[in-house]
This record gives sequence, C-alpha cells and structure tokens, in this order.
Amino acid sequence: MSPGAYARRGLVLGGAAAGALLLTGCNRLSQAPQALHLIDKAEGLTRRAQRLLLAGQPLAAEYRPSEISRVFKANGSIDPQDPAYRALAQNGFANWRLTIGGLVERPLSLSLAQLRALPARTQITRHDCVEGWSAIGQW
Repeated sequence: MSPGAYARRGLVLGGAAAGALLLTGCNRLSQAPQALHLIDKAEGLTRRAQRLLLAGQPLAAEYRPSEISRVFKANGSIDPQDPAYRALAQNGFANWRLTIGGLVERPLSLSLAQLRALPARTQITRHDCVEGWSAIGQW
C-alpha cells in the first residue's frame, strides 16, 4: 500500500474518532438550560426570517379546482373493522376527541364539534406519497 493511502486512512479514522468523542457530550449539552435557551432563540430567529422572506407565499404550491385528481388512492382502509372505530362511528363520532399533549405549551382536548366550529381554510395542493404516487386534492 502506498504511503498516501496510509495517510488518508489515518485521517479518516482520526476524524471518525474525533466525531465520536464530540458526540459523547451531545446528550448532556442538549439538556443544559443554556443550550435550550440558545436553541429557543435560534428557532425564533428562523421563524422570523422565514416569515420575512416568504411573506404572502403559501407553504405548498396551490392548484386550480380543475386540476384536482379524479382518482385519489386511500391509504389503508376506507371501512375500518376495528371495534373502537365502529363504536365511535355508530354515534357520529360524538365521543371522539383530538388530544394535543406532550411537549406543548397548552395541552388540550377538542371534540369533533369544537373542531368543526373553528375557522376553516381550504387549499388545493399535491400529495406526494412515499409509495411513489401523487395526486392533487382539496384539503
């Protein structure tokens, strides 16, 4: 093997070792209050920059109603046989609730009626499925 190959191999191994050493402190760093404060500040800056640069632009390309796909594949079942689903469907989902929890500032639970009472907005966008197909639909 040439001397250059040994030098490259040493460089790669040294870089991998240095990276592994740096990563050992990542978990502790990610829990440090100072690091979390810095991340929060950076997130706010990123949000303001995005809103400044992309003001008035939709997040996804929008299409005309005439471009809506005639066939839109269902992902999974359109008639679930699950007993819990069947019980909810029997009474028009009156007992169903959307629970928002976890690492959120204001956890809450909303009924279907409460969701339907919220202001509505629709958009016509393309759904690109990881299975390899795409379709334009109104949401």
